[in-house]
Amino acid sequence: MAQKPFNPSEAKRWVDGQRAAQEIIKRERVRFLLSLTPEKSHAIYLALWQANYNIRKEPSFVLLRMRQCVERWAKKVEANQ
Repeated sequence: MAQKPFNPSEAKRWVDGQRAAQEIIKRERVRFLLSLTPEKSHAIYLALWQANYNIRKEPSFVLLRMRQCVERWAKKVEANQ
């Protein structure tokens, strides 16, 4: 399979899409949490605690690194134009 050349506009569109998705997820999370009754939130907490669930508060390490690399590259390209 031939490797496609790097396309700066596609990379920027991907980064912009990631930011938009992050904002949508944040709004949905807030809406969901506000909809919970105290009883339901307590039940969820207990279920997670019993399952020994570690809540991840940030995106995965790999996704964060990908975003950082693309953003650094985009800044370099922008500075050279």
